[in-house]
Amino acid sequence: MHPREGWGPAGMSDTLLACRDCGQLHRAPGSVLAGKGLACVRCGSNLSRYPPLPIEVALALATTALILFLLANAYPIFLVSLEGRAGQDLLISGPLRLSEYGGPFAGLGMLVAGLSFVVPLVWMCLVVIVLAGLRWGDPALHARFAPLWKTALLLYPWSMLDVYLLGTYVAYTRLAEAVETNVATGGYALGALVLVQALLVLTLGRRRVWDLIADPRPVAPRPGEPWVACEICQLVLAAPATEAPRAERRCPRCATHLAPRQRGSLSVTLALTSAAAILYLPANLLPVMTVERFGQVSTYTILAGVEELLHLGLWPLALLVFFASVVVPMAKLISLAWFLHMIRRRSGRWLRERTRLYRFIDFVGRWSNIDVFMVSILAASLQFGFLTTVDPEAGVVSFAAVVALTMLATAAFDPRLMWDAAEGELR
Repeated sequence: MHPREGWGPAGMSDTLLACRDCGQLHRAPGSVLAGKGLACVRCGSNLSRYPPLPIEVALALATTALILFLLANAYPIFLVSLEGRAGQDLLISGPLRLSEYGGPFAGLGMLVAGLSFVVPLVWMCLVVIVLAGLRWGDPALHARFAPLWKTALLLYPWSMLDVYLLGTYVAYTRLAEAVETNVATGGYALGALVLVQALLVLTLGRRRVWDLIADPRPVAPRPGEPWVACEICQLVLAAPATEAPRAERRCPRCATHLAPRQRGSLSVTLALTSAAAILYLPANLLPVMTVERFGQVSTYTILAGVEELLHLGLWPLALLVFFASVVVPMAKLISLAWFLHMIRRRSGRWLRERTRLYRFIDFVGRWSNIDVFMVSILAASLQFGFLTTVDPEAGVVSFAAVVALTMLATAAFDPRLMWDAAEGELR
């Protein structure tokens, strides 16, 4: 909570920016924020990006994304047929099919439904409500949108329509080898939705919505005054008095509990990483699905699926699945263990590299769900009795748990602790 080097007296036209990865504080004149990206001078992480496009563009994209989402759910993604028997696959078909198996597969179905339907829908609705309120609402009442925007930010990493689209593409290659498959209206709507959603994220910009909700400058600390940054909205303000009750230490913009670092970060990260490591072996050794075709039964592990893609000549797709489903989970487990070990040693070696690695695994971790979505799609689409049937197996449940646990572990880890440990300021 102490001021660091790299910033001077803050005027009313300046904004204080705290790096979420290393804790370095910066002062940015208001004239350089709009339309520019700012990076931390210490670790190189992204500090702020204000797109030059007005907020109305983001609102239009959010509304378009919501309409496309409704279309993607109203119409089938695939139309399949085999020996005169036809079938179709909706976005919700996979979760419903998984729930029919009961037990852990029902839980997996709920997870898939949450990641591909519930969370994306809630996220898009919140974005539309907040942006519309900021555009047309009374500026004096903008603060009431803070809880909604806070919820949207917490949900965003778990909105996985982009990952689902890649899982759909992998499933399509498998379907095309077994049955006649055609992309339907819902599939095209899903592709357009993912594109529009990517543009929406780019036009929103980090910090811009928060600064529209409440100006950060009036609560900025004076030069030399102890400070603290909110974990959610990144508001930099004077540190609360040490004698203030802990329950009253809340961010004035988003009502998040204020603390210099995430509470219990190391112990929670260690527990989640250990649980994921235990499940990693069964996730890769146990079969993820069983295929029965004309009376012949074949089981597939994750690596067997990669091998089949290679035999089909789809080596770019095989590399993608291998990287997302095998390399990324292992890299996350090893990286998180390395971070915890280096903090324990209070080592200052490779700090910038470790910080960049953390941001990388935080970004790519969600893409490991490609195989989970693929299995749910195949289980829903290929149900032709004796001709062709696909059933999920225990391996896909373990694998989904590994992906969820490593995502939670990465979110719980506070990278600023690596820099604190190197400076002897572990909190």
